[in-house]
Amino acid sequence: MRRWFILTLVLVGLCLPYVTHAQLKAPNVTVDGTATLYLAPDQGVITVGVTNQASTAAQASQANAAAMQKVVDVLKKALDGRGRLETAGYHLRPVTTYYKETRRSQITGYKADHQVRVTSRDPQALAGILDAAVAAGANQVSGPHWGLADPSQAERQALAAAFADAKARAQTLATAAGLALGPLQQMRTGGGVAAPVPMLRSMAKASENTPLQAGEVQVTAEVSCVFALLPSGPGQRK
Repeated sequence: MRRWFILTLVLVGLCLPYVTHAQLKAPNVTVDGTATLYLAPDQGVITVGVTNQASTAAQASQANAAAMQKVVDVLKKALDGRGRLETAGYHLRPVTTYYKETRRSQITGYKADHQVRVTSRDPQALAGILDAAVAAGANQVSGPHWGLADPSQAERQALAAAFADAKARAQTLATAAGLALGPLQQMRTGGGVAAPVPMLRSMAKASENTPLQAGEVQVTAEVSCVFALLPSGPGQRK
């Protein structure tokens, strides 16, 4: 029994270096693939608000509420169910004045700020919505920001294109090395972020149609892949 045990250990010891050596000899190639898609936005976002100042906090708050309600009513009508409104911020703060004679600051009034975020599913309508808000009394405007309502489909398309780029790179390297491209062994993804491309924005008077030029939305994806490399010859994968 002991002889069989020793013989088994010797055979295992002989096989292990062979397997390890074969694994180390298996060639592969690591490549990165990237893809960038430029898509037309399907929604636009602006932030509009009203600022009021009065001698007391109550007066500032009441005046702001009345003015903001007019803006909100107009925005709802302009959106016509093709977007949404949400509060972006509300602030009520004292206004102070510094007097050199006494070297002290004194509260001389209160300022109320109220902003709403306007999301339109019709980017072309955003200019008219902006003008309507200003005409209704909005005295704060920021934006626009262009985007995709559901970027997941675009991100999947970018990932597929990035993988195709990585595979093409691997094929080029395999061919240059006189080998055939083998199966995919590992893959790691990255990117997939949707962001607006810098766009031209111009503003005009509220009585005119504000010319907003919608930019494109940039969606990027990155993949890192490891492909096996096979001997090139008859019967091998090309």
